[in-house]
Amino acid sequence: MKLARSSSHAAAEEIEERVLDLLRTKHRLMFPEIANAFPECTWHTLLTALNRLRERRQVELLAHRWDYEVLLHNDHAPN
Repeated sequence: MKLARSSSHAAAEEIEERVLDLLRTKHRLMFPEIANAFPECTWHTLLTALNRLRERRQVELLAHRWDYEVLLHNDHAPN
């Protein structure tokens, strides 16, 4: 059971890093753009990853009427 948990954690970290890499090129994206970039991930998986990034203050999530905008915090953007 512990192996599955650690591989799940590693997969979550990989998704988070890939999302950050994408945001480093664009700095701000709407959620469907992120979802389209990761067709292998469910929306739940992506929203969970975005929430963890938000909790670590790496991204900001802005609610729009029908969507979310995801912004990379400046201190995580490339110099």
